[in-house]
Amino acid sequence: MKNSVLLRRIIALPLAAVLLSGILTAVFYILISQWAYAEIRANELVPVARAAAGMLEGEIPGETDLPDMLDRENKLFGASLYVYDINGEALIKPPEDKPKEIKDTGRVLDGDNGRKDHMDLTPEETFLLISEDWPDILSGAEITETRAYLGQPYLIAGVPIQSSGAASGVVILVCPLREINDTMRELNIVLLISTIAAFIIMLVPAWIAARRLVIPIRRMREVALAMALGDFSIRADETERGEIGELGRAMNHFAAESERLEKTRRDYVANVSHELRTPIASIRAIGETLRDGMAKTEEKKTRFYNNIVRESMRLSRLVDDLLELSRLQSGTEGMQKICFDLRDTLENVTDFYAHLTNGPEVLFTLEVDMSEPIYVNSNPDRVEQTLVILLDNAVKHTPGGGEIKLGAFMSDGKIKVSVENTGEAVSSEDLPFLFERFYKVDKSHSGGGTGLGLSIAREIMKGLGESICAEDTGNGMKFIFTLGV
Repeated sequence: MKNSVLLRRIIALPLAAVLLSGILTAVFYILISQWAYAEIRANELVPVARAAAGMLEGEIPGETDLPDMLDRENKLFGASLYVYDINGEALIKPPEDKPKEIKDTGRVLDGDNGRKDHMDLTPEETFLLISEDWPDILSGAEITETRAYLGQPYLIAGVPIQSSGAASGVVILVCPLREINDTMRELNIVLLISTIAAFIIMLVPAWIAARRLVIPIRRMREVALAMALGDFSIRADETERGEIGELGRAMNHFAAESERLEKTRRDYVANVSHELRTPIASIRAIGETLRDGMAKTEEKKTRFYNNIVRESMRLSRLVDDLLELSRLQSGTEGMQKICFDLRDTLENVTDFYAHLTNGPEVLFTLEVDMSEPIYVNSNPDRVEQTLVILLDNAVKHTPGGGEIKLGAFMSDGKIKVSVENTGEAVSSEDLPFLFERFYKVDKSHSGGGTGLGLSIAREIMKGLGESICAEDTGNGMKFIFTLGV
């Protein structure tokens, strides 16, 4: 199991999904979190700046008049408040002796005389950051921007101070974004840890689910290998739900069919050997009798010679039938179709079999309206060959006093030709195998044909694109084959 490629792939699929989901979430979060958080802080700072500007409308008071407000605003949202007149002179600024209550990381800004990054910007530095937006603020606009100073990002919100309909100053709130970056970094680490934890936790259910899927597949692989080695008695598990169970049922059906075909193949080889052995043994025995001079009279010699001819003809028929069946099954035998009148074929076989059977033994009847043409699109020689096979079979299996009927009728847009005989019916177990090679209902029957006739008839109909079937009438058998019109 540990070397199973399928198992590894099934386990890798959900784990890869978890890992990819975590990575994409982290990347997406990293890309938008700072911007989204800055947008939220900006929306918070603008009302504060607007409120401070409202408190300062009219004549701007001196710095000593608002100590409480400044102290409160300096701590609000972690932002620093600056007030400028229209000339950019700082009127109110954060107290220099009160550093912001922000975690001191100990980092020093390069080029800033060692001033630590948690200290507030000077009014001059703040004005430098908003200098490009200064005309817009004086014209009445409220701005929120992110600016970098000495490599550090700051969020700035600025609103004008209105006095008699004109700007008399500007309120600026500045919030360092380093805290946001540190917070985002910590959150990213937490997100990465949670992704790894989810990846590890998913190992157990993924392993269990994969094993439940792989184990029946491996068992079916073993069944398939056994079938490939010729063991068709083995069966796959059909109790699994879903596609696995359906696959098991399909494999078991294949095994049953293969087992039947293998039995048919063995029976075919045995039957061919038996059918060949009988005439060969007879010819050999007669030849040895003649060679040893045991036939003393001309009458005995003539009888032995006739037996040799009869057995050789029987052997020749068997070989011819085998070759005919092989050609039909290989598809190399031509099946050219033409339009012809079926009545001509029916008349030919009727004349022969009526003369052969009519009398006290078997009654032959033609149940066809011969007054009108019966045009079909098929091969006349192959149709006649099929009729001869079916009628020969009917003659062999019709007892004395029985009847053979030959008919033709239109049904479902096709002409159906039937050959029916009275006699012993075929059991339901034997009926599906009547068209198999060498199949004989009477297993003790060894004469009266090669056992290939019905197989040849089936292959002829298959080559013509038609069908043939056998029915139990209750009083005998009925064979029906179709012909296109």
